[in-house]
Amino acid sequence: MSNKTLRIIFILAVLCTVMVIVNQFFLLKKAVDLEKKIFNSHVTIALKNVAVQLLKMNQNTSTVDSIVTQVDDKYYTVQINDKIDTIVLKHLLRRELIAQQIKTDYKISVFDCENSNMIYSEYISMNNSEIEDIPLPSVYSKNSKGNNYFGVYFPLLKDFLTREMSNWIISSLVLVLFLIILAYAIFIIFRQKRLSEIQKDFVNNMTHEFKTPLATIKISSEVLKNPNIVNNPERLLNYATIINNETIHLTNQVERVLQMAKSGKDVVQLNKEEFDLKPLIDETIEKTYKVLVRSRGGDIKCNFEPKNIIIFADKLHFKNVISNLLDNAIKYCNHKPQITINCIEQKDGISISITDNGIGIPKDSLKLIFNKFYRIPTGNLHNVKGFGLGLNYVKLICKLHGGDIKVSSELDKGSEFCIFIPKKH
Repeated sequence: MSNKTLRIIFILAVLCTVMVIVNQFFLLKKAVDLEKKIFNSHVTIALKNVAVQLLKMNQNTSTVDSIVTQVDDKYYTVQINDKIDTIVLKHLLRRELIAQQIKTDYKISVFDCENSNMIYSEYISMNNSEIEDIPLPSVYSKNSKGNNYFGVYFPLLKDFLTREMSNWIISSLVLVLFLIILAYAIFIIFRQKRLSEIQKDFVNNMTHEFKTPLATIKISSEVLKNPNIVNNPERLLNYATIINNETIHLTNQVERVLQMAKSGKDVVQLNKEEFDLKPLIDETIEKTYKVLVRSRGGDIKCNFEPKNIIIFADKLHFKNVISNLLDNAIKYCNHKPQITINCIEQKDGISISITDNGIGIPKDSLKLIFNKFYRIPTGNLHNVKGFGLGLNYVKLICKLHGGDIKVSSELDKGSEFCIFIPKKH
């Protein structure tokens, strides 16, 4: 499956997920509003029935059309222009609320308009549990009609609606869980695709890396089969040296792959010591890289501030770190390499930056270049040798020293790798 197809699938999946979430949100909101309307309707019917029965007991024939008033979502008042028996009210109210499936705690209050005070107030628990007294809203004492009335306040309305909507909540949670699983599945697909590309690129590079020295060894061995080569010791030594060098090269490559494949914090053992950084870097450049850079018409410079920088690190591994970065600076340069090494002693550690004028690194690969076996995809081109292990090794060694490495790059202009190694505590 191509990257373009995967991108289309990912975009469609994201759009569908967003649409489903938005739709579920609006449906849930409508369900809440509907549940509130049903609750209001049932409470109104229950309170109206209570008012009718109270008026019948008092032989009052007053109309009950607009007798119930909803003050807010939780508080209702019922206008009774007559006396109110609190015992009867408590009994009737409980019976009617249960009949309307309103099984939540409430608080009753009865207000006497003639004396302008509350004559009765009680918290009623549907499960008979002891609950701290919850005061009524301040609006209970406001009555513009001047009639006796009773109020009913539902302090746990939110919990009641939550219980009533349990099916909706469960279905929403199931949907969210499904979307999480879907997102994880898409992530796994992309990850497997990326790993597949890395694996394919690694195999291609490894094949190319081994094919060239093996071909050289084969040609050299064919020449050595000629009996007349014994008469030319210089030529014999030359081809024997080629075979020996290529064999060492292959052995080092195989060993490098095996070591990096099993490398980890528990495998790599550091032998830290204090040493002068300048001689180490100067020796590395002089023996290996100075001639190589100048043969391509380039130059390599080193700056030390101060001249004598003492670092606490594993000398061998740290030398390999510098060598890996210099290798990349030379390999990934299409013209005359210009490399600058700046070593600065800071208050809490040593900062080393290696700047080149190479081909640069794409932005989408900057976070991936330190992954094991990762190489920037080049299709079927293998003009640059390597397995994608060097920068992973560099990152590992820096981390094991308690430091870090950062990279900044711009295509066709070059890259800068900055290493920080803390001082010995």
